[in-house]
Amino acid sequence: MMMSKSAKVLAFTALAFTSTPTTHAAPADDWEKFNDWNIGNLLFPSLHFHGAGGFSSGDTEELASGGHDPKRDRFSAQALEPGISLRTQYFEAFSNYLFFQDAIGNWDGELEEAFGKITNIPGGFEIKGGRYFTRFGALNDKHLHAWDFVDAELANTRMLGEDGLLLEGAELSWTLPLGLDPEWVSVASLGYGNAPAHDHEEEHAHGDEEIPHEADGAFAADDVVTARLMARNRINDFHSVTAGTSWAGGTNGLGRDTNVFGIDVEYLWRENGLEKGGRAFRWRTEWLWRDVDAFSEHDDNGDGVIDETFVGNYDEDGIHTHAIMTWCQHLDSGLRVAWIGGVDDFGQPERFRVSPSLTWWLDDARRVGLRTQYNFDSVAGEDDEQSLWFQVNIALGSNQEVR
Repeated sequence: MMMSKSAKVLAFTALAFTSTPTTHAAPADDWEKFNDWNIGNLLFPSLHFHGAGGFSSGDTEELASGGHDPKRDRFSAQALEPGISLRTQYFEAFSNYLFFQDAIGNWDGELEEAFGKITNIPGGFEIKGGRYFTRFGALNDKHLHAWDFVDAELANTRMLGEDGLLLEGAELSWTLPLGLDPEWVSVASLGYGNAPAHDHEEEHAHGDEEIPHEADGAFAADDVVTARLMARNRINDFHSVTAGTSWAGGTNGLGRDTNVFGIDVEYLWRENGLEKGGRAFRWRTEWLWRDVDAFSEHDDNGDGVIDETFVGNYDEDGIHTHAIMTWCQHLDSGLRVAWIGGVDDFGQPERFRVSPSLTWWLDDARRVGLRTQYNFDSVAGEDDEQSLWFQVNIALGSNQEVR
């Protein structure tokens, strides 16, 4: 059954507020009906679980770049994530909490997101406020259960934060009235807030010798302003191209300025177009550049008094590209290549990673999946390392998550 033109336009416009159009699930069966959790068709609870374990030739914790990357070989819980969404005509909200195991197997947890937003404002506006992953690039606002790989992207974690750029503040989005063919959709976003600290972020201690700046201190943390412009062209029902540019700037943990700029582009092909199911192919590439006002710290007199020496700006860039092929409703294969430049004076090495992956979905709705991924890591000044990861993904409850 073919969709009407108006239905196509509505579906395409709705996708503009997501990071990536994903493969549609198969028609609902008894298992999917079981997962249709809602309270009065107003509240939509969900529960996601991700566990990972495997083998690595190197130090697993040292190789991890993201806050929820695998940090030990033994099988551990990356995330146990209960969440709930609220949906009404003009107001929506979302909140989730993240339980996880650290590098020694202890359990910890944190509130990840808690925000509300006013929707359907005349003129195509939307206002979000609270604690949220800001719209930066193609991946920053994606939760772990939406990742295509076991671990996070190198450039994102190096430049935005171990868990990405999470803000407590507000964000205004505007679906631009371009007056073009309805196959074109463009959304502009502008946000402001402060980045909350994470308990699990690495702590650095001062010694008596000269100390480079702390890597965590380079992240934009206070009075952070973000901006993103995204445009998507549905060439036809089967092919689309999405491109975006993003910027974030604010006061870093060193009391100076950090600016991050990014460009992303994605091509998507779906065998069945806007209909459900079928094969699909997605190729995404993203480049990030960061400029940091930095200084070094040193104890000149050996008396424990730390002096600061301003050393000007440093900048670095990184890129990742990955392709995901959906062969059928139950099988995806992926390949990711990532590189991040280094700043030797500040303890940030150049790094290169190649990651092929294979994901098998046990059910037609793609709620229960097994993923295997190989990582080849080359870190400047160190031995090359190889890792093999196995991941279990389980998604229960409503898929009506507010983003």
